[in-house]
Amino acid sequence: MSISLKPMKHNYNIIMFNNNQILFSYETPVAIIEGNGNIYRTKQYYSSTTTRHINKFLFGLKYDLVDQSKIDNYLNCYGYGIK
Repeated sequence: MSISLKPMKHNYNIIMFNNNQILFSYETPVAIIEGNGNIYRTKQYYSSTTTRHINKFLFGLKYDLVDQSKIDNYLNCYGYGIK
């Protein structure tokens, strides 16, 4: 599995693998766009900056609001545990 990092701005990065995209705001994964069309956004509020990052990443897309644990578990399933 090939993973690539797409730095967008300071503290705003997208990790891409297997046609999936995961938005990291600072060091926290906060949104996922799966290659199959499923889109998830954390319910957890972190900061106004993180909210702007999420809004930019998901602009115009319909998504499901999920607990932060779902996003963390998603990464754990691929062996990329969150500290």
